[in-house]
Amino acid sequence: MLPRAFLLFMVPIAGLAVLRPDAFETLLGFAVHRAPPAATATPAAVPAGGNGGYPAKRLYAGRDGHVRARARADGRAFDVLVDTGATIVALTWATGLDLGLVRPGMAMDAPMQTANGRVMGKRVTIPRLEVEGLAVAAVDAVVLPQGALAVNLLGMSYLSKLRRFEFAQNTLLLEQ
Repeated sequence: MLPRAFLLFMVPIAGLAVLRPDAFETLLGFAVHRAPPAATATPAAVPAGGNGGYPAKRLYAGRDGHVRARARADGRAFDVLVDTGATIVALTWATGLDLGLVRPGMAMDAPMQTANGRVMGKRVTIPRLEVEGLAVAAVDAVVLPQGALAVNLLGMSYLSKLRRFEFAQNTLLLEQ
């Protein structure tokens, strides 16, 4: 039988490792006398040496299994949901307006097949899209009409321009 003190200590630590891998990595850093990863909400920097020195980020899936990230374009920040099944970055109408990519009355020129059926969108190019600090130039995107999309989707038009991306054990590694 394990000592009671051990169980009182390890059960919360095991729960932390499952629920908040980023916080567990920080604790582990203290335990093995190495510097903890940079303090971030969900994303964490990949330690140098493990990826050949390329800039990289780890993003963790939420309880719902989806990976969310913070993006920037034209000096404005917005949230995205990573969608490897999406061919192109898809933006909500509100985000497209905020970034100056569309304006009211613009003709929609791109037929899109979404989970909710077919819809017409506006093809655009985002000059520079940064996701969690990893910037990519000239990203093809589509802005969908108001009400057609609830959340911005980070699709393959961004992901395929990275050096690599990999999803394993509820963690998405993005490497530039």
